[in-house]
Amino acid sequence: MKVIYIDIDSLRPDHLHCYGYQRSTSPNIDRLAAQSVRFTQCFTSDSPCMPSRAAMISGTFGIKNGIVTHGSNGLAMPLKTRTIPALLRENGVRTTAFSTFGRHPSPWFYMEWEEFHDPKGWRFQQTPAWKMNEQVLPWIEENAQDDFFLYVQYWDPHAIYDAPLSLVKAMGEYDLPSFPDDQAIAGHQQDRFWHSASMMGVDSYDKYAAMVNEYDAEIRYVDYHVGQLLTALERKGILDETMIIIAADHGEGLGEHGVYVEHWSVMDTVNHIPLIVKFPHSAGAGRACPALVYQFDIAAKVCEAFQISKPVEWDSESLWPFIDEKAFAGRSHLVIGHGLYTAQRAIVTDHWKLIRTLHSGEWSYPPQQLFDRQVDIYEQTNVWSTHQDIAKSLNGLLTDWEYLNRPTLGYDPLVVTAHQGPPGLGLYGKETMENYYVRGIHQTVAYLDRKPDVPALE
Repeated sequence: MKVIYIDIDSLRPDHLHCYGYQRSTSPNIDRLAAQSVRFTQCFTSDSPCMPSRAAMISGTFGIKNGIVTHGSNGLAMPLKTRTIPALLRENGVRTTAFSTFGRHPSPWFYMEWEEFHDPKGWRFQQTPAWKMNEQVLPWIEENAQDDFFLYVQYWDPHAIYDAPLSLVKAMGEYDLPSFPDDQAIAGHQQDRFWHSASMMGVDSYDKYAAMVNEYDAEIRYVDYHVGQLLTALERKGILDETMIIIAADHGEGLGEHGVYVEHWSVMDTVNHIPLIVKFPHSAGAGRACPALVYQFDIAAKVCEAFQISKPVEWDSESLWPFIDEKAFAGRSHLVIGHGLYTAQRAIVTDHWKLIRTLHSGEWSYPPQQLFDRQVDIYEQTNVWSTHQDIAKSLNGLLTDWEYLNRPTLGYDPLVVTAHQGPPGLGLYGKETMENYYVRGIHQTVAYLDRKPDVPALE
């Protein structure tokens, strides 16, 4: 059995053409999606980067593995935690990773892999896809006949952007998303908080358009390199038999809530992610599955692929039943959280989303918000006051979930984060905020130096 998990940082599903985006950002991912099951309601249980990957690699919620934020509180998992690479290795499966993520720092991410390749020469979050493929493609050539679990991480859609200008220009030839519009952006000009419009230099719709062009160009750039990987598999004659998973750790706010180029909350722009699974021999090909699933459900699916029983303590559940066109209900609701710039926990159903804010960080969020997901896809109208019956019901489910999961550690790490204050600005924002408030210097969105150009894509 061969399984490849492609993890693309900061990738929003609604900026992929195969998820309905008008722009041609993802021709290679689109072609793979046509052979795959595409999950339309996949959420990361815990955001952003460190909590998300901790959940994915351990198959458990942050409230169980202890990692709900970055910094010192994200450095260690309980020693008893059984991760994907540890479990596979115990069962004789060859495991290989190509990633710079361990330098976040997240030392637990390095553990138990048979091989771990961390390309040097760049700050970890700026390692380009071409540098990753410089090592990934030869590895595939040399190991194509073996069984393996291969993890490949690409950073490119994570700011600061530096895609080739030819791709940025190509993105500008397409229409922008319908929201935020000119009026919304104008209304953001008086905001003064982390990654506000004024801090990011987004003082007009044209500046917003330029920012989105940069983000979309990075998606197209990484898509080209995903295409290289798929071509390598095809050339070696193993594409059809290989299970391929494409997902993200989180998305990216692009102004929908007045926050530009940041992952700061449990809003859908952050916790809603793409999940594309090409099963061997393209089982379920072309199916768009609307079931509520977690990103960490990948863990159970990987174990299942190698006929290994998942640990009983895992929260991860198999994705295999979703290849069937018959109605498979799946979960009735999801619980998701964020702990870097805010401390928030939310419950998501097909219809509703209730957000509890334990600490609002730089923002002024109310203790609770309720959004009607069927009519308010950008989560702009808080209907908590007019739907108290719904809010009460969802609060009950969320309270039950916390009661059930808190005993694992004996405490709730998100509550601890709220009491201490979300660490995001202290870790990453002191100098930037000082430059903005004191010196009037905007945060950089894109570098002048760019990655090497890639051939034009149709």
